[in-house]
Amino acid sequence: MNENKTGNSKRQKFYITTAIPYMNAKLHLGQVYEFILADVIARYHRLIGYDVFFLTGSDEHGAKIFKTAASKGISQQEYVDGMVGDMKRILKLYNISNDAFIRTTDPLHEKIVQDIYTKLNENGDIYKSTYEGSYCVPCETFFSDNQLIDKKCPQCSRDVDWIEEDNYFFRLSKYEDKLIEHIEKNPDFVVPQTRKNEVLGLLKQGLKDFSISRTTVKWGVQIPFDASHYSYVWIDALINYISALGYGSSDDTLYLKYWPADQHHIGKDILKFHTVIWPALLMSLGVKLPEHVVIHGWIMKGEEKLSKSKGITLDPDEMSDQYGSDAIRYFFTREISFGLDGSFTAESMQKRYNAELSNDYGNLVSRTIAMIGKYREGIIPPATSGDPGLKKQWLMSRENAINAIKNWDYAGCLISIWEFINMANKYIEDSRPWELAKGSGKDDAEKLDNVLYSLAESIRLATILVFPFMPDSCAKVYTQLGIEINPEDIILEEHGCWGFFKGSAKTGAREILFPRIESDKD
Repeated sequence: MNENKTGNSKRQKFYITTAIPYMNAKLHLGQVYEFILADVIARYHRLIGYDVFFLTGSDEHGAKIFKTAASKGISQQEYVDGMVGDMKRILKLYNISNDAFIRTTDPLHEKIVQDIYTKLNENGDIYKSTYEGSYCVPCETFFSDNQLIDKKCPQCSRDVDWIEEDNYFFRLSKYEDKLIEHIEKNPDFVVPQTRKNEVLGLLKQGLKDFSISRTTVKWGVQIPFDASHYSYVWIDALINYISALGYGSSDDTLYLKYWPADQHHIGKDILKFHTVIWPALLMSLGVKLPEHVVIHGWIMKGEEKLSKSKGITLDPDEMSDQYGSDAIRYFFTREISFGLDGSFTAESMQKRYNAELSNDYGNLVSRTIAMIGKYREGIIPPATSGDPGLKKQWLMSRENAINAIKNWDYAGCLISIWEFINMANKYIEDSRPWELAKGSGKDDAEKLDNVLYSLAESIRLATILVFPFMPDSCAKVYTQLGIEINPEDIILEEHGCWGFFKGSAKTGAREILFPRIESDKD
């Protein structure tokens, strides 16, 4: 587990998590999408001054892992170690700024899981009974007969196994009314609204008690009061959100500081686990519930949902090689309305990339750096009064962007930023610096200085808000502007004011940030 990179107790805390992917296959871009969404939120909260703790990790137990490792002729631990290494590589590739990484094979996590089972049992919320039903090994999920589609798993369309075994059950039904009451009193506990309504619908249909142990799978966390049983992999996985903070351990400093979670980010296919089962477990433990469970839609490849089990994937390495990870981060946050499903096609990617990244943002930077090089020998003029229209638009865009991101409106946030970027591009055409450069008088020189400074300051400010979406590219913009501040250290309240940048900096080498994508039709 990594150490928190912030740790200033005087700042308001913000704890954000992703679901932890199951380590049965390489991550696909649908899973990376979730990391990107959470990362943008985490970066924005750092930007506005919060003490952020961002957690992700890996789910490593269960039947599927056991079988996959056995089929490869290696130990389960060796298998998951390799998978986790690859996951961390992809997180780095996509600039995911998590502060900690939890593994369900961590000894501390396993101990905390066992301690929680003991508490649940002592509370009278666990009992032993016989389970009979259909079980999908790839999805690690039980299904009732009416949930099956053509007698197959409704999620991956594979055959299911009929299982009869003695299990320990959690009294989920006991918490039905309490869950309904909590959601109705906290209307933004589950977002967006459509998912909240879906959860209430599930609850009002009635809850059945839930099997939380297995005897047929030995790769997992052993139940402390019955050595023949192992934790159901989903219970083990859910507990990561508090085990990573040291809940119930001798060092629970992070737990006391950061819990409850401010945002759990998950996909809609695991809604019930996070909005029904997880809150019920916390209620039984007497632990505060998370503030928000934030549910995104699926990434589609054309019209098909990405699925590791079905082999429908967008490979994150290939996508990064082709477009760059920042462009992928931009596309999915701009293209998809939050909470809805979204589709990737090469055509839609090329359209947004060329129009918004190459033409709008990239060209604004490139033209400005080129003009400063040509007309002022690469020295940004000292701070001037600046253009009043740009200053006014900055204040509007900044406010609208922050309000949008607080409501998980990623596309709305980017639209607000691009209104400012587009005004800066229009300002170039309206002010015609190439004409001012031809003048020999003091007035023309002062006007040109004002134009060039206004453009440099506009780029600097826009880049502050773009940074959570495209950190690598924004760092390159700052280098081209000759700004030595690390974008990671920027606080909006301090740095986001027009005129904070005093100019007089030497620009760096001009670099094309987003080379146009040419298609066969071009």
